[in-house]
Amino acid sequence: MAGFRRAYTIAGVVLVVELALQFYLIAAASWSVWGATPSSGDPTSSQIFAGFKIGDTFASLHAVNGTLLIPLTMLVMIGLAFGARHSGRVKLVTAGLFGLMVIQALLGFFGGLQSTLGSAIAGLHGLNALAIVAVTGYLLNATWAYRPAPLAQPSAAAAPSPSSGMGAGGL
Repeated sequence: MAGFRRAYTIAGVVLVVELALQFYLIAAASWSVWGATPSSGDPTSSQIFAGFKIGDTFASLHAVNGTLLIPLTMLVMIGLAFGARHSGRVKLVTAGLFGLMVIQALLGFFGGLQSTLGSAIAGLHGLNALAIVAVTGYLLNATWAYRPAPLAQPSAAAAPSPSSGMGAGGL
C-alpha cells in the first residue's frame, strides 16, 4: 500500500510538471504570434505568417500534451488512488480532476468555432486550467507520501511534575 501511495504522489508531481509545461507552451505560442508585430508600422503578411508558423509548433505540442499526456497521467492517478486505498473523497476528487480535463477539451473545441460566442466560451479554458492546477495541488497536499514521521511527543507520565521538585524553583 505504501508503494501505491508513493506512486500516486510521484504521478501527481508528474502531472504538476505537465501542467506547468502546458502554460509554458501556450505562452510561447502566443508570444510567437504577438511578437510578429514590428516595433514601428504595421506588420507585413510574411511577418504575421512567420509568427504563426513558429507559434504553431508550440501550440501543437500544447495540444499533444493536453490531449494525451495529461489525461493519461490522470487516469493512472485514478488507478493508483484505488491501489493506495486512499479515502473515498480522494478517489472522487481524483476522478473529478479527470472530469475537469474532459471539460477542458470541450472548452478548447469551442475555440475552434471561429465565432464571438465560441471565443467567449473558449475563454473559460484558461480559468478551468487554473481549477485543474488548484485541484492537483489540493490532492498532492492531502496525500503527500514523503512527509517525515512525526516526532514522538513525550507522554504526560514522563514529564516532570511541579510537585517532584524538578520544576522552576525546586532547586
